[in-house]
Amino acid sequence: MHDEIEQDLYEILGVSRNATKSEIKAAYRKKARECHPDVAKDDPESERKFKELTFAYEILSDDVKRRDYDMWGLEGLKRHGGIEYAGFTTFQDLIDMFFSGPFGSPFRRTTTSSRVVIRGRDLEVPVSLTLKEVLSGVEREIEYERLVLCGECDGTGMMPGTHLNDCKECRGTGQITTRRDNFFGTFLTSRTCRICGGTGRVMTHPCSRCAGEGRVKKVENLKVHVPQGLEDGDHLRIRGKGDDGVNGGEPGDLYVEIRIEPDSRYIRDGETIYTEVEVDMVDAALGCEMNMDSLDGPIKLAVPPGTQPGDIIRVKGKGLPRRGGHKRGDMIVAVKVLVPKKISAEERKILEKLRGLRSENVQR
Repeated sequence: MHDEIEQDLYEILGVSRNATKSEIKAAYRKKARECHPDVAKDDPESERKFKELTFAYEILSDDVKRRDYDMWGLEGLKRHGGIEYAGFTTFQDLIDMFFSGPFGSPFRRTTTSSRVVIRGRDLEVPVSLTLKEVLSGVEREIEYERLVLCGECDGTGMMPGTHLNDCKECRGTGQITTRRDNFFGTFLTSRTCRICGGTGRVMTHPCSRCAGEGRVKKVENLKVHVPQGLEDGDHLRIRGKGDDGVNGGEPGDLYVEIRIEPDSRYIRDGETIYTEVEVDMVDAALGCEMNMDSLDGPIKLAVPPGTQPGDIIRVKGKGLPRRGGHKRGDMIVAVKVLVPKKISAEERKILEKLRGLRSENVQR
């Protein structure tokens, strides 16, 4: 859309956004006298200005339309039938549309020969995974409830053999027209009929199974392939597995929300996982090879000599894969050196001897 479409209706009338209805009316009367085509005959723009002014007044003098305009701009006027926006690209297009409605109405009426087509609602189902399942990927069967077309009426909402009748409220037009007279003439405004929703047709014999909804609830069982490497909050989209549409509308989609279960042994950061291992002080000093758990099962961890408390050991390729099973990250192991609180007499002798040797080395 062009920037012109954003023209401000308050500026056209020359009032503030806090203007009262009486101030809006007074401003309209004053400006209308100045730019009416019968008065400003020498101004070639008078007809355009008068149309813009009348459009602004019709919107801002209506409490509902003014509220919608204040909240969402011209786009908000769609929310209460009466103006069909399909096709206009400039503010002038909208003005022309406003003054070209049927039966003298300034608002274009939507087609009423058929029922409204509505796309089915999207649904979301959570699936919990362990880190091991993130590593390998998994097939998971899920159960959820969705709306499907009623088999009794084939989604029409009507009893077989019956049909829609003209709405008595709007006489089949889908619109309720209101007449407003002022000193410039007669203006007819339209709003969507609340009984038929603008279709002009109503159902007289609703289906006994779906009560006229055209859809019924069904418990669905679906097998879902969850690929490797997904993260908490990721979504898998399964097309067409949401609610069925209404009146021929396409079905919505199913979104599988991934939730990763906490694991007391590991902290995850993308493809990298963090864990810790306890190492005896002697093994930390001398170095060793020890068994430890990983997502792949038991592995051998090489602890280098002189390892200090808090040192980390990087184990290549033992983290998690990226989404889709690509190259794996690493496992980062923090070393927690264990110092015994109780030792035997023999251990004490050995440690004291070691302390003596280390003191001699320091003095040298």
